[in-house]
Amino acid sequence: MKKILILLALVITLQLLVGEVNWELQYTASLEQLQMLRHSAGQIYGVGWKCFVKSIDGLNFQNVVVDDIDSLYLESAHMVTPLVGYCGGSIWYPANPDLSRPVLYKTTNGGQTWTRTYQFEDYTSRQWLKHIQFVSETEGYIVIEPFNVFGEHLKIYRTTNGGQNWNLVFGIYGSYMAADFRSNLMILAKSNPQGKGVLVSTDGLNWEFHQDGLTWSPSSVLVSSNRLVIGVSTYLYSDDLGNSWSEADTTGLGGDFGMLGSLTDCVMSVQDQNIYAVGATWDGNNTHPGIIRSLNNGTSWNWLVQPVDMPDQSGQTYGICYWGEYLYIAHSGKIYRLNVGNPVNNDDPVAPSLDLKLTCYPNPFRGSTNIKIEQTDNSPTTITVYNLRGQLIRTVVNSQKLSPGEHLFIWDGKNDNGQLAAAGIYFFKMKSGSYSATRKMILMK
Repeated sequence: MKKILILLALVITLQLLVGEVNWELQYTASLEQLQMLRHSAGQIYGVGWKCFVKSIDGLNFQNVVVDDIDSLYLESAHMVTPLVGYCGGSIWYPANPDLSRPVLYKTTNGGQTWTRTYQFEDYTSRQWLKHIQFVSETEGYIVIEPFNVFGEHLKIYRTTNGGQNWNLVFGIYGSYMAADFRSNLMILAKSNPQGKGVLVSTDGLNWEFHQDGLTWSPSSVLVSSNRLVIGVSTYLYSDDLGNSWSEADTTGLGGDFGMLGSLTDCVMSVQDQNIYAVGATWDGNNTHPGIIRSLNNGTSWNWLVQPVDMPDQSGQTYGICYWGEYLYIAHSGKIYRLNVGNPVNNDDPVAPSLDLKLTCYPNPFRGSTNIKIEQTDNSPTTITVYNLRGQLIRTVVNSQKLSPGEHLFIWDGKNDNGQLAAAGIYFFKMKSGSYSATRKMILMK
């Protein structure tokens, strides 16, 4: 047991957390909850309910009603050029669900107005349009999921003339999980029936199903360069078209890491092999989303934003997009952004070293633990303790001016009311001037 505790403490202290987490609120929805975020053709955009939201600068977002139908539920969009784009989802008829149909819209003026194409609406049973993605101005893909996954195929459609015509290229029994289509490599994740796994293609016409080594249905997928990255119970990657999988190094995420941080399949976003994803911690009852990243194309992962440093503790994260220097998230009816800088080159699979301005020992601990900080100036310093839900448990130091150098404080395992905190995982956060950092600790009984 002692060896296990020591190993656990080492794992915790290896977690990478960046400095100040300054979320910038860029957009607040009136009614819709965005179901995805994506950038292409010089803009960032998303869809939710019957609305299309976009920005060309990441600062000023515009909301457009695609079609004034309350039963319209948009799930995916892709801007092919600055002016031409598609979005789609389904129209739901609660009085007669069998009439529910997939629906596709097109814009030719940058999303200002949309025209219903009436393609894919000739089905005689319930279907949903789940995913739209173009790999060029002429070549694009759409995924249609049936309501009856045991009786009808999950279908992939392809266009080579900019969406004028769509041809069925592949079908298989199963439910849609996630997809990513790039010019020379494409992946679609599915669940039962007919096996849990991924469909992989290099040309969009010939698809191979892979399930060896995948005990769970992937909840997220990504194509980055020539690598496939997927999220199952952990992160895996493949450099041979899904024929074999390697497990990513996730020791920096801790033992309570969970995959299901996002409420949609818009989980990962990449630029130049720098991958950002919505991760989570699991407290045995609930997940608490945060942001993780890999600077080496999915080989290893570390925390970027712990759950306590998310914009709020609602847990309502719906999508992520890395565009330019900023990371954007659709979260609780809003769009926030965080400056993470341009992509960096990092071929080293080892996580960057830990910032040692804030540490605690022992960890895990019983009774009390020492919180050691390195003060670099005399800025007011605050040290607080939070639980996994982001609730403030204890203020250890409250806006106190400290002299430069090392300082040691003790948390006695009690809340601000003097009551003993329950055993579990906690985060302690230091804020001093422009410096901010968060660490994890485990209180044992």
